[in-house]
Amino acid sequence: MRRMLVAVLAMGALAVAQVQYATWDGTRQKVDERLLRAFTEATGIPVAYNLVPWGTYWQKASAMVAGGTTFDVMWMNLDNFPFYASQRALAPIPLSPEAREALPKGALGLYTVRGEVLGLPLGPQVVTVYINRKLFQERGVPIPKDSWTFEEMREAAKRLTFTRPDGKKVWGINAMDLQIDTEYGMAFYYSNGGTGIIKRVGDRYEANLDEAFRDTAQRLLDLIYVDKVSPGPQDSTLQGYQLFQAGQMGIYVLGSWMTEVWKGTPDLDWAFAPLPAMRKGLEPVGVYSVHALVVPAASRNKASAYRLAEWYTTSPQAQRILAGAGLMPTLAERYRSNYLQALPGRNAEVVFRQLPRMVVRHAEVRNLSNLPEVLDALYSAMNLAWTGNLPLDKAMEKARADMNALLRKARPLW
Repeated sequence: MRRMLVAVLAMGALAVAQVQYATWDGTRQKVDERLLRAFTEATGIPVAYNLVPWGTYWQKASAMVAGGTTFDVMWMNLDNFPFYASQRALAPIPLSPEAREALPKGALGLYTVRGEVLGLPLGPQVVTVYINRKLFQERGVPIPKDSWTFEEMREAAKRLTFTRPDGKKVWGINAMDLQIDTEYGMAFYYSNGGTGIIKRVGDRYEANLDEAFRDTAQRLLDLIYVDKVSPGPQDSTLQGYQLFQAGQMGIYVLGSWMTEVWKGTPDLDWAFAPLPAMRKGLEPVGVYSVHALVVPAASRNKASAYRLAEWYTTSPQAQRILAGAGLMPTLAERYRSNYLQALPGRNAEVVFRQLPRMVVRHAEVRNLSNLPEVLDALYSAMNLAWTGNLPLDKAMEKARADMNALLRKARPLW
């Protein structure tokens, strides 16, 4: 009887010890599951993988604030981090000296509040240009390898837009995904001399939708409504990445994680291309997202959760697995050769050449109390232009007014 009781208690302890890992990014599920298996083999700590769709992920995350049942290690993005940090819903992560030294200082600083590390940065999710080399060759368009301009990209998109004999439409580029306020559109904005869409004036903040913002937005919108090289809101039932996969799009701009998606289409002859220069004398300035692993304060398994977060973001084994899968690891430069070997002949070198000039959008105002609401107001207004329901200047006028109304109430959270 006593042996049975001991066995039951041991099983209960094992169940409690299991780390609940949660993410919204299904594109890398196979790699994530491989990483978590490797962690368990290395440490003996079991991990459960939880994929939660983006639409419901943040509802689940609200448990962090409520202090109820929650996951132990969760993905976090910078747009939402300030709220959870200000609510003290995240546990400070005790880092080993080796991990603290290895992690990129700039990215780690974005998740550090009052000296406490509340998130460990994942690999830089870089805004990336992909091209379909087969389409470029078929249409006689020069393949950009080291550099090109926005006008050259625009002309390429024109030549890549056509209808095949079987009636299938081929598009030049996915400009519907490049709405100016998104990280993808903002890669063009920063390359056009943009310095940030919110500025501090004394002790207050206001919208900074300047000429760089307007000019970039107009040029991206023109790809849809003037040049007609991108499908508009009603032009295709397929999303941009699906068109690219199907060989019906020549240029596709999104994130560096899409390499996992392209693996599902072995016949797709894709390659990286550089971000285009927007103006003479200006180097392209890309954007990268800094997602992180956080441990909710309500986690009941913090010791193992801390260990997983540090292992995932700094251990040589995890970094090699990520880079070997063609995904950017946290220590990207250190594992550059592994990444390049995983993507031979794809011009992956261009991603690393652009890394030193990459920026994090809104980095200087990340701790504003109502930043998510301000960004939602901007998105809602600019979406009216992108869907053809409002002229650009009117959409910008609405965005500026709505943003400023909210920014008058903004205050730094720390």
